[in-house]
Amino acid sequence: MKLKTTKKQIRENAKQLYAVGYCDLDNLLVYQSPFAYSSGAYGWSCDYYQFDGVVISTGYSPTGESIAYDLIKKYNNLAKKTHSRDEMGELLQDFLNEITKKKVKK
Repeated sequence: MKLKTTKKQIRENAKQLYAVGYCDLDNLLVYQSPFAYSSGAYGWSCDYYQFDGVVISTGYSPTGESIAYDLIKKYNNLAKKTHSRDEMGELLQDFLNEITKKKVKK
């Protein structure tokens, strides 16, 4: 079950917040569940996914730092070819490492 929250609360509490357009990461996030959502005057705005201090906001009106579309497209296309939950988890970790500029843990 998702919690309803405001974009302001997410911005104030997320250490690293990234914005992604609606369905741009649908393949990569297929095994993930959002923990919260926000809505506005026109209804649903975005969902929030949390990964070890990193929050990804995805929807019609996401909030946070933008990620280069080429990077989003690269990982979402790789995820189309991946069907194993474990491989998808590794791919998601690689994506998170790249957007946060961390070194990949071995």
